[in-house]
Amino acid sequence: MTFILVYSILLLLVFFAYTCMIAGFTFGLFKLSGSPVNRFNSSLSRHFNSRPTQDLPKKVSVIIPVRNEAATIVKCLEGLWEQDYQEMEIIITDDFSEDYTLELVHRFARQNSGFPLVIVDGKSSQPGETGKKRAIERAIVKASGAWIITTDADTHRDAQWISSMMKRSMEFNGQMLLGPVAFCNERTFLQKLQTLEFLGLMGVTAGSSQLGYPVMCNGANLAYRKESFLSVGGFTGNTQHFSGDDQFLLAAIRKRFGGGAIRFHWDKQALVTTEPEKSWKGFVAQRIRWVSKSHGYREPAVVTVSLLTYMIHFLLLTGFVLGAFFLPLLIPSSALWLGKILAEYPMVRIMARFMDKRQFLGYYFVAQVFQLFYIVIIGVSGQILPYRWKGRTSGRWQ
Repeated sequence: MTFILVYSILLLLVFFAYTCMIAGFTFGLFKLSGSPVNRFNSSLSRHFNSRPTQDLPKKVSVIIPVRNEAATIVKCLEGLWEQDYQEMEIIITDDFSEDYTLELVHRFARQNSGFPLVIVDGKSSQPGETGKKRAIERAIVKASGAWIITTDADTHRDAQWISSMMKRSMEFNGQMLLGPVAFCNERTFLQKLQTLEFLGLMGVTAGSSQLGYPVMCNGANLAYRKESFLSVGGFTGNTQHFSGDDQFLLAAIRKRFGGGAIRFHWDKQALVTTEPEKSWKGFVAQRIRWVSKSHGYREPAVVTVSLLTYMIHFLLLTGFVLGAFFLPLLIPSSALWLGKILAEYPMVRIMARFMDKRQFLGYYFVAQVFQLFYIVIIGVSGQILPYRWKGRTSGRWQ
């Protein structure tokens, strides 16, 4: 009985801390989604859209780091060619691709002579300068825009994407803008579960930024001042991690300029979409890669969010497993798991409404069961296992 009491008290304390955290993010999300500013932005967007985009004063450099993206790069370039923003340049920066990605980019440039395309070939760099972060750094050296927007080769967007991001940068005199990202073309059960999980992640991204301390972002839709990137030293100190170009830069800019210098852009026209992983193998590898960069987290708030998220799932799963032997454990575990589900639902629902994903809310309970297992397993695996990403193996076991 002593063990059951200790476990129940620990679970209750972690549950209280976790739900308070989620409530805070949800409150920030409510403020963001229902604020007078965002209601005004709808009419402001219509006003701006009636004006020629050359009236917007800032030139922007869109940076797309590529490695073995032959299957998607042409479609991405075609979408960027349709952008209505006048003062832009598109920088394709290669990370030692081993396929014919660059050949396709050069062919596209020849076929579309007016397209403002800059190509940075990574093969002229030193072997030690591989990786996505190095590719972005090489592009920023070439960038002539005052603002940088990063995205990925496997993403899609509307023609007003750059205009929307730049209009918001005019209204918000800050250093970094977090753009919305969503999954698209979900066909399988696994992909639908990923969409629900990703809605929660974007809810945390948007809600925490509104509270003045952003803890997440996504490099598929991220804008920042070039001078801000240079002033924080770029990716100095974290190039050993394969990924995390977005997360570590967010931390550096937040530390240098404060959380108020970073905002989430609540506008559907700014939405960037990408397809979720198609296979379980790809899903597991992606999540292990995401978790692996947590070794580099140093900010107390980010560490706290990660730790609380892992602990609540670990304790709940442990309670259910041990409940098979100690039936009294099932009562607090079941009750608090239900409380967690209810606490997270408003945030997921707000994001589902914003991203037109309400049809997936029927999978919400199943996704919660799925998360209970995979977060615990991936949370440990990501700390100890290597992974392959775009033909490279993480250096942990090399």
